[in-house]
Amino acid sequence: MSPSAIIPVANRQRRVRVSAVDVRAVVAATFAEEQAGAPDISVALVNDETIREVNARFLGHDWATDAIAFSYGDDPSPDGLRGEVVVSGETAAREAQARGLDPRHELLLYVVHGTLHLLGWDDDTDERRSAMNSRAAGILGALGITDEARDELDPDAPGDGS
Repeated sequence: MSPSAIIPVANRQRRVRVSAVDVRAVVAATFAEEQAGAPDISVALVNDETIREVNARFLGHDWATDAIAFSYGDDPSPDGLRGEVVVSGETAAREAQARGLDPRHELLLYVVHGTLHLLGWDDDTDERRSAMNSRAAGILGALGITDEARDELDPDAPGDGS
């Protein structure tokens, strides 16, 4: 995928208003901050039912989650993509409402979170989760996408912890 190629975004959810332009911007910013070259992933925004099906089918977990990242590893897709991020708008809306946060910010946070997973970040320990969440918040903040309510609560709270 060339540096000027458009990041494929499929918005199949209706709970959170977000533009493909915003999704592409956070993916591009994440790749830039990680010095990972041209963004070569796709993003699917889905509902809880769909992400639950994906989670069960590919990861053996029968529950909805916030974000799932699939790396194509050494076998990129025919269009040259290295992976895909699947994010639940429904989970973002629910988590945001429960904590008094902006649902759009929450959804974009999940997009950055999934992108960081594809770029090698892991959140399997409290320390790594904190570092990853701080990195994601910093990337969004650099784009001017902030949520003061989140900052007042817990800047390390990722959503439902995928």
